[in-house]
Amino acid sequence: MRLLLFFGFCVVHVSTTGLNEEFSWSRITYEWPEDGTLSSRFGRRSVIPLYTQNRPHLNADPIVFEGSTNADVNRQTKRKENQNNDNNNEADNVPESMDYQYVNNIPMGANVWQDKLFITIPRRRLGVPSTLNYVPLKNAKKHNVPLKPYPNWEMNLYPDTSDSKENFVSVYRTAIDVCDRMWFVDTGIVETLGNRTTVKPHQIVIINLNTDKVIHRFNLPDSVITPNTILASLNIDSPKGSCGDAYAYFPDLSGYGLIVYSLRENRAWRVAHNYFYLEPMAGDFFIAQHNFQWNDGIFSVELSDLKANGYRDMYFHAMAGTHVYKVSTRILRNETLATRSYHGDDFVVVGDKGPKSQTSTADIHKPTGTMFMALVNQNALGCWNINKDLKTLSIVQKDDQRMIYPSDVRVSQDKVYVLTNTMPEFLYGRLNYDETNFRVWSSDVRSAIQGTMCQGGRSA
Repeated sequence: MRLLLFFGFCVVHVSTTGLNEEFSWSRITYEWPEDGTLSSRFGRRSVIPLYTQNRPHLNADPIVFEGSTNADVNRQTKRKENQNNDNNNEADNVPESMDYQYVNNIPMGANVWQDKLFITIPRRRLGVPSTLNYVPLKNAKKHNVPLKPYPNWEMNLYPDTSDSKENFVSVYRTAIDVCDRMWFVDTGIVETLGNRTTVKPHQIVIINLNTDKVIHRFNLPDSVITPNTILASLNIDSPKGSCGDAYAYFPDLSGYGLIVYSLRENRAWRVAHNYFYLEPMAGDFFIAQHNFQWNDGIFSVELSDLKANGYRDMYFHAMAGTHVYKVSTRILRNETLATRSYHGDDFVVVGDKGPKSQTSTADIHKPTGTMFMALVNQNALGCWNINKDLKTLSIVQKDDQRMIYPSDVRVSQDKVYVLTNTMPEFLYGRLNYDETNFRVWSSDVRSAIQGTMCQGGRSA
């Protein structure tokens, strides 16, 4: 693959082996219990909603999805039920109801641990049976593989019929630390046509992946949450050899802040800085033939390897922005330092990635110092070696048909994984559920950066 990338200040000539298409879905289906215990809850094969071809643009908040209600979907005819034969077998044992609607299921996050590929489906509309799921990586079938709720169906049901209040309501993305633990925020919010219904407080959840058991929960206090808070990604800082000293970082993309959580202290604090806000001149997007404006601030954070002083650099960026910034975790992990009203030169401007370089999530491969970036405005995966000038940012792979909107990027061991989900077409157009809409890509890190300017350096 050969591409020319124009940033105004540089031209990067890229020759890479590209990414492999690991899994793909035209629509999301689930592996229903064989005993039929949930047959009264979930609909068979959901039908096409009452979309119009010319849908009005929403306001600047990309979290709010326009679309039909459950009642709208239920009123439709079943004439398109049999159009996608890949889904027939998985759904045949489920009778009709309004609790499962494939048109409302869009994957947002992907992560990997051993043989599990985790896929999250936040409840941004009704009709989502399970928010935290997985498929076996070694599955022989690679297209339209039904998702398996993780760790089980009961933990993912909404409403919670057990009255335990321990079910997962809505999960955007996950993080997996070096101690074989999965971390995520259950937002506790169900969103329908712009209405945010708070079911329970934002909750940090930690699962031991070796036992599939929840080992810790923490409700984020009101002192760190704002009325606009959206916690859609996270990163975990686990000092080597000390799993109990872990820190979690949660960017608040709509509240324009950063939440830090100490596992040992079981305490959270909120960090404020002007660099967490959107950049007013970088809020325009053109994706999948749709023009729109978003106002997302700090969207994801990336951690370098441990430095000589025992801390890491935390890199961050706004979605509606093209700059990269960094701050030492020495500041963030100290509540007194982190919550000061004036930070002096604690926060550093790394540089500007250039036009159309808006990024959703990113992750760092620590042995090589390679940061992989989901370049949403280019339908591309980019890479940058954090020990080099930001102008050396390169394109690993770009595809305006098959890579529309890279939503999540994760590095696991020596592989990079990318989830693309065609979200702008979902938001502002109409997905064709007889075509492939969602994909997970992968590549060995060193193969992915071969021939790019990301080669040739290790993290500091």
